[in-house]
Amino acid sequence: MAENDKSALKEYGNRVRTFRKEANISQEALATFAQLYQSYIASIEKGDVNIGILAQQTLSNTFGVKHYQLSDPDFPIPPKSVLRENIRRYITARNIDTAYLKDKLPNYVKPMDELLQSGFFNEPKTTKEIAEQYKNEYELEISPSRVVDILSRGTRKDKIDIIKSACGTRNKYKLTNQKNHL
Repeated sequence: MAENDKSALKEYGNRVRTFRKEANISQEALATFAQLYQSYIASIEKGDVNIGILAQQTLSNTFGVKHYQLSDPDFPIPPKSVLRENIRRYITARNIDTAYLKDKLPNYVKPMDELLQSGFFNEPKTTKEIAEQYKNEYELEISPSRVVDILSRGTRKDKIDIIKSACGTRNKYKLTNQKNHL
């Protein structure tokens, strides 16, 4: 890839980051709204990935602008109140919890670390079971894809074994047999 192509990726990523920050939402919230992984949003913002037009459209729709406006450095970024209202309309239409628009998002990582230490993962668990435990123990709603995202990052990925199911869905997650846990 030519260096100026990478420059375009970085410019686009900076634009997405600027929109997100102006809207005062986290990468995690944007990922939830756009139904993407947080790590993918981070890669976009860093200019590490060349995303397709459909992903661009999804991101721009989330902010309530056209895909070409999101990437246009001369297009003025709408004020926070306009962006947040556009996002609220977008997520309401898609039945996504508007609680993500609160200025303070729940911390999903800390409960996961607590579950890893508690013995909860001594037996294999599906993402659905993990999400139910979040709801029961921490009164937090978490999507199965977010569970996978958290378990696959940082030191957690080395502490969990993934037990693949025969049909490729409903994988289970279990604490590794290592003695050195969180």
